[in-house]
Formats: sequence, structure tokens, C-alpha cells
Amino acid sequence: MPFIKNNSLAAILPGKTVLDIFTGTCSVGYSFKRTNRIIANDSEQYAYIISKALLGNYSDIAICDVISKINFAFEKNFKQANQIYGGFANEEITILDNGVVSEITNFYSSVPTIWNGKISEVTKAQHLFLQYYSNSYFGVTQAAEIDSLRIAIEEYRKTSLFAPLMAALYYAMKECVFSKDGHMAQPLGFEKNTSKLLKIRRKSIFALFSAKLTEFFSCDFVTSIYENECFNLNFEDLLELPKIRNEVDVIYADPPYTDMQYSRYYHILNFVTHYKPAPLTTISGSYTKGLYTDGRFQSKLSTRSKSLDTFTTLVDFCCAFQKNLVVSFAYPSNTVLQKTDRYVMSIESLISLCTERFGVSSVDVHSCDYTHSNNRNSEQKKVMEYLVVCKRN
Repeated sequence: MPFIKNNSLAAILPGKTVLDIFTGTCSVGYSFKRTNRIIANDSEQYAYIISKALLGNYSDIAICDVISKINFAFEKNFKQANQIYGGFANEEITILDNGVVSEITNFYSSVPTIWNGKISEVTKAQHLFLQYYSNSYFGVTQAAEIDSLRIAIEEYRKTSLFAPLMAALYYAMKECVFSKDGHMAQPLGFEKNTSKLLKIRRKSIFALFSAKLTEFFSCDFVTSIYENECFNLNFEDLLELPKIRNEVDVIYADPPYTDMQYSRYYHILNFVTHYKPAPLTTISGSYTKGLYTDGRFQSKLSTRSKSLDTFTTLVDFCCAFQKNLVVSFAYPSNTVLQKTDRYVMSIESLISLCTERFGVSSVDVHSCDYTHSNNRNSEQKKVMEYLVVCKRN
């Protein structure tokens, strides 16, 4: 963040409206929240919810009353879940205490879910995580906790509290998910990851949720004097809005670097947000390893053949409507030793596009060494983190 903020100051002036157009977890938008009005956008539903949570203000809300109501509803819902899956939850404790891989595998195979065919059809939006993911991404007790909290949170859907409540649940799920590196592309296998399973299954979704929720009401949470806004649109549709054309001064863009769709990595967060029964995704007659449900968003920005042309739309918009543009992009630091075949465009192509449209003298390029986690391997991946700052004439 210091690298991004310090090198963006020439383009992002205090008091101006900043559009964080591919907001993700809204870390950049939140970092400018104190000094600027922020408009955040992302095509992914979970990212939109996180943005609303981080860009809101909650100082006038009685948090004790909220926590008390959530706790009461959670306990009620959790008791209902135990009436259905309580026997499995009790057995899970014994199985995990024993720590025998074969017993763990056999137990979770016996837990009824829609994926293993022990539940034929899910028609009611209640206890969905028990029915979908209580033997894979999460344990039985953890799935019951997710369901119990999600049902409680639904009562706040039409209030400003819905976003921070959901964001706190996302955090707890991320901390407890049984998958690689904390993302949710696919669950891990029990045999090769037993020690991680035994550690992570002992975590409480409810405890992590409660701790995170209080942070939104603490003195450390940044408040804003501005009326921030959030959108959940394809960025090309967003650019058609008069508000964006007339009110935005600078656009911060952190587009996808590789051809791996974000909806693959965080599909479970969208599932818990919509919280409705969904058809199961199949490929060649088999379920996907990630246990995906249908309807995942596929971005052209994460497609190698379409990414550069699609991103050109944003650059041309900034030039046409006199917007400053700050682009964050990562690329391998050594293209000889590191493969670039998964990257949607080269850094040279991106810089060339910006200098061609804005003019060489109006574009500054900053870079620093960085490391990305490598989801396929255990080692980190060395990259150069670039910031391309384009100033309108």
C-alpha cells in the first residue's frame, strides 16, 4: 500500500472522487477513505459486499444490541441444525480427536451432501452449507455455524449492517476453509493434508466472526466525511453511467493479471451471499473438483485473447472524459526463468497502450520487487509490481 499510495499522489489529489473500478477486497479504496470520496465497483458479488462494509460508517450504531440479537438468533438456528446433523457433529469430534486418516475419510464420505448423492435434491434455502459443503471445504460443526449465522444475518439485509455482518462471515470462512492458501478453488485431500485438517477443523466460525465484527465498530476503523458508493456491475456498463462520467476525477484500476477467473477462487463467498439452492456444475458428466455451482461470472479481462482489447475500453474512456488513470499490474521479474503463458497481457503492451493514448510525457511508470503466492506450488513467485500513472492533459 505505501508503494501504491506514494506513487499515486500526483494523480489522486485529496478531496477528489476516486473510482476503484476493480475493487476486489477494497484495500486501496479503504486506504483513501479518509481523504477522498470513493466509488467502488466489482463484478463479483462478494467484493461488492466487502466494499460496502469497508466504505461505510458505523459509529452511530449500538453494536452491543446488534451482537446480542445476532447471538440469540445464532443459538436458535444452531439448535435447529443440530436436530438434523447433531449425530454427525458429535461423531466428527471423536474422529478428529483420533486423527486416523482412514477413519476421517470414511466419516466424511458418510456425511450426507448433495455431491455424494446422499441428498437427492435441495429445495429450501436453509442449512445449505450442511447440505453442500459439510464434508469438504468445512466440517459439520463449521457448516452448521455458517448456516446459523447466515440465517441470522438475513434479518439485516435491507440495513447498512448487512455488509459488515457478511464481511465478518467471509473472514471467518476464509480462516476455516480447508483449501490451499486460503482461497476456495477446491478442497484439499484428507490423506496428504491431515495435519492441516486437524488444526483447521478445530477453529470456530462463530468466534472468528464475532471478533472480526467488533473491528468495524472500533476506534481503529476509518470513518469518512464523504458519501461513498458501491456498484456491482461489469465495468463497461458502469462507464455508461452519467455519475461516473461527471463526478469521477481519477480511476484506480487493478485488473486481473492471469487467466484464472476470480469467481473460481471465491465461488463459496458468492454462494453464501446469495444463499439459495443452485444447480451443480458438471463437466463431461462429472462434478468439478472445486464443487462449483452454476452461474459463476466469467470476465473477459481474465481471457488472454480479449483482455488487452477490453482494457483499452477503460483507457479510451479516461482519455475521452479527462480522467486520471492509475493502473496496478504485476508481471514476472525474470521472463526467461518464469513462464508468462498464464498472464493476460504483457507489461510492455499495457505501458505501450497508456503512452499511446495519454502521451509519453503524461505517463509515469513505477515498479518494485514483490512476491506472489503460487497456488500450484509451495514456493513464492517473484514479480515486479508496476504502477502506471497516467495524467490527463
